[in-house]
Amino acid sequence: MTSRKVWTSISIWVVAVMTIATAVAAPDKSAAQVTGAQLMQDLAAAVNAADSRQASVLRDKMSRGGSDAPITETGAVELLRSLGVDVTTSTPARALSRQQADALVAKFRGHLATSLAEAQGAAVGHGPSPATMDDCLAEKNHGLCVECCKALGGGPSTCAKTCFAINKPSPSEPLP
Repeated sequence: MTSRKVWTSISIWVVAVMTIATAVAAPDKSAAQVTGAQLMQDLAAAVNAADSRQASVLRDKMSRGGSDAPITETGAVELLRSLGVDVTTSTPARALSRQQADALVAKFRGHLATSLAEAQGAAVGHGPSPATMDDCLAEKNHGLCVECCKALGGGPSTCAKTCFAINKPSPSEPLP
């Protein structure tokens, strides 16, 4: 074999490996993004689960639907603020991910539970279900926190990651 053939073979092999490595390492951004309509559906499901007079008022606010375009963090924050939930974002232009949407829906469920308990005159945090994610983070171990978070409507992965704060013994120690 001539040296030119060897170099050509090596070059083709390197290009093929680099192409495959790039394809595997690149995140699929289109699958991770949440549309306005998807977020509205998730929030509507939380409202429907609440089933009360106050929930019907929220259903009316949410009846406008959402777009099929990916929603930004700013759009999600504005939507939740219009529903009475206090949320903020540090990166307003970034598209909302599925994990972030799950966390927002869990926070919204907590807000619904709190406002419904207050409307019924019940003591918040003393009922059979948690009122907010803060109640979950007050649990004594990671497993109880995850179960509490799931009861608020969070996804298993999102809840597990959020509840890692319980296992962190000191501010200087990094999270796993």
